[in-house]
Amino acid sequence: MNEPVADPKKDLLRPLPFVAGVGPHRAEKLAKLGLRNVADVLFNFPRTYEDLTQTAKIPDLVEGEEATIVGIVHQVDRQVTRAGKVIVGVLIQQDMQLMRALWFNPTFGIRDLARGQWVAVRGKPKKKTMRWEMTHPKIMRLDLPDTPGLESMQAGHPVTDIASNAAKENVSDSDSYWLGRFRPVYGLTEGLSQGEMRRITTEIVQRYADLLTEALPPSLLQKHQLVAIVDAVNGIHLPQSQADVDAARARLVFQELLTLQLGLAMRRFRMQSDANAPVLQDTAKIRGRILRLFPFELTVDQITAIDEVCSDLQKTVPMNRMLQGDVGSGKTMVAIYSTLLCVAAGYQVAIMAPTDVLARQHFETLQTSLKKGRVRLGLLTGSVPPAERQATETELEKGEIDVIIGTQTLIRSDIPWKRLGLVIIDEGHKFGVKQRAKMKLGGFDPHYLVMTATPIPRSAAMTLFGDLDLSVIRHAPPGRQAVKSYLVPEAKHESWWKFFRKQIDQGHQGFVVVPRIEAEESSDIATVTEVFQKLSEGPLQGLRMELLHGQMPAEQKNRVMHSMSRGQAQVLVSTTVIEVGIDVPNATVMAIYSPQLLGLSQLHQLRGRVGRGKYSGYTGLITGELGEEAVERLELFCKTTDGFELAEIDLRLRGPGDFFGTRQHGMPPLLIANLQRDQDWLLKARRDAQELIQIDPELQADEHQRLQQLVMSRYGDALELGDVG
Repeated sequence: MNEPVADPKKDLLRPLPFVAGVGPHRAEKLAKLGLRNVADVLFNFPRTYEDLTQTAKIPDLVEGEEATIVGIVHQVDRQVTRAGKVIVGVLIQQDMQLMRALWFNPTFGIRDLARGQWVAVRGKPKKKTMRWEMTHPKIMRLDLPDTPGLESMQAGHPVTDIASNAAKENVSDSDSYWLGRFRPVYGLTEGLSQGEMRRITTEIVQRYADLLTEALPPSLLQKHQLVAIVDAVNGIHLPQSQADVDAARARLVFQELLTLQLGLAMRRFRMQSDANAPVLQDTAKIRGRILRLFPFELTVDQITAIDEVCSDLQKTVPMNRMLQGDVGSGKTMVAIYSTLLCVAAGYQVAIMAPTDVLARQHFETLQTSLKKGRVRLGLLTGSVPPAERQATETELEKGEIDVIIGTQTLIRSDIPWKRLGLVIIDEGHKFGVKQRAKMKLGGFDPHYLVMTATPIPRSAAMTLFGDLDLSVIRHAPPGRQAVKSYLVPEAKHESWWKFFRKQIDQGHQGFVVVPRIEAEESSDIATVTEVFQKLSEGPLQGLRMELLHGQMPAEQKNRVMHSMSRGQAQVLVSTTVIEVGIDVPNATVMAIYSPQLLGLSQLHQLRGRVGRGKYSGYTGLITGELGEEAVERLELFCKTTDGFELAEIDLRLRGPGDFFGTRQHGMPPLLIANLQRDQDWLLKARRDAQELIQIDPELQADEHQRLQQLVMSRYGDALELGDVG
């Protein structure tokens, strides 16, 4: 009787509870890490590695350089202090040499070490009197039945033989197995040890990795000299050398970035080929009429951005452009120009903001800016009363409103547009791919202009906003003053608040930003309500102060924001919700508590809330005791006023992580690629993706179908690609 033919697809999707060596109990823990089937485990990559390929001899140790010592426990010394703390010191003998390992309050496994036990310890040695010592080294118990005992060690048994014997062991959760290898270190969850995780992963890799099918065409593998997928998965989990790790990682990084860029390129191709946008002509006559409405001359950067936008608006392909500019760079003027051009052509414009208050501020700004024109404005937010909303929608349907300003309410597919020609999304990084596209569900193909004051590193822009063209305004209009920023340690708190109060007494307004709403255990970081009370009873006593945070009802938040924007409140104590959404030209001073909790880009956005009028702005970073690294980072922020430079620094220091809260974009997180480290691979993947989509837009050719499957499974929903073919 013939054996049944294995189905690789079914085996790779086998649920973990039904995988030998896992079982329901461990599968439940693995599920907390997002690992539910065999494929999930294969593509759950190590965070780092312990290099156990080289073992050192005790006489060759170098102070401060991490090393692995293999030896035998010669003596164990246990002490209990008066405070009840346990100290364990272990003398490890190797080739007639001794080294001491020391642990304070160690685990029971270390407390149970006994004379004659083979071990490997890894740590940074330090010379103490005449002997080397490691404090809190990692320790591996070695099960080496065929190795000589203590007497042979005393006779000088070569340590290299010990490591060689250890590497022959074939039990993946045994410490002995990993000696002489690169030992992977994985992300864990409660109740799951590294030993368990390594054993499960190793067994699954050994059993299932060969079932993986190749997704990359031979031409790309050859072009970039990449290893096959089977070799990459084996190499990333069970490397024998750093070269194995590097080769595996290069392959997997490229595949991940290529899949993402293909998804973005497919989405862009469909938008350009399926849609039919209105042609909005930018003639010399129209430009002259619009520019006469502006009270000042535009900057070179603004003119360049307008030219790029107008070039797009004159095509039947819908514009999908991001206008990126630092705080105060003048993006609003570009948006107003685009709006007037669209209205001049007889089409409607929708301007969408992330908050009700910002939408209302845009409405008031446009009323003032366009008072000389005949543009009819409307407002549509969640706080607009039902009767007023209905009247506004009726006017929209009749074409009696040219420009509608609102919040996410505008995403509703049942809004009755008459001739929607342009959608402008302010603070576009706050909206995901799906949100940016939903206004097309009504059957319209408008142009899209996405604006953001958050400087975005080039690599992040290509990843999160790869479906958009990019325009950048780097330089602010003349007269805009940079906000001065200061680090305010505890010794300077009193003098800072005197300065803050003086600014308010001169008729200005101020912000106090506190990142935390609720207190956390074992943390002395103040909450926003604690700071509000402390300041209102202390250095800011007697001032008109308001409190704002995200847990307050929407109606109350709007009242507070309006109170500040209209000058009724002198000081607003708030969480970071004011990062965008409030424009108070009279605000000149801001204090930011616990700034070490925030990214440099976010700090830069926050300080952009002050100094927006004719007066200089000042920001104080209120700190307690900080580590040297945190102080250096915040001092760098105080010295740097270029938001683009700060964004690159932020990406380098903090890593890609959740750089813009990418989860709110609906985009799955990157599993192995690093936007800072892998920019070269990102550029290669982007070029290759664009070339592939040019020749095979839906990836339907035989050699591309596996790539198509990867794109759809990973990004089909997030990018709304739908079914292919």
